[in-house]
Amino acid sequence: MRKIVAIIILLSVFSCTKDTVSTSISLLDTIPTNKFYANEIFADNNLKLYGQWQFLYVFDDAGIAGGPGKISPTYNYLEIRKYGIYGKIKDNQVLESGEILVTKQNATEFQITLKPDKSYPLANETWYDITYFGKDSLMLRDASVGCGVLYNVYRKQN
Repeated sequence: MRKIVAIIILLSVFSCTKDTVSTSISLLDTIPTNKFYANEIFADNNLKLYGQWQFLYVFDDAGIAGGPGKISPTYNYLEIRKYGIYGKIKDNQVLESGEILVTKQNATEFQITLKPDKSYPLANETWYDITYFGKDSLMLRDASVGCGVLYNVYRKQN
């Protein structure tokens, strides 16, 4: 009899827990999905670019004398959204957002240009060669650097 009462009490305690529904809220939710494009701009193998990417570090070895090497990130994460929307987020604020232009996309190359909105006058348009590595990592190599290497490394956020 005590076992039955204990089971009933245990079940009633667990049934009283509050259920929560997890919804993903993005700081870029105010930007309409079709602001720049009405349809998908990425090939199927590049759809994995969508999501939030934690900015790990910049490696800068560009220039005649070489660069400073590994540099801390200037923002927390890069978010890529449908269709052709990006945002750079730091401390829960959008530092920059704008349009993604696909410059090259074939079986061997994937290159995009990040074109900031005019509301970010200090932001520069940049273009990147994209390389995926592992299941959850991404490298954006600055395609405008003619001498040396400049790239950003990201890890996919869950």
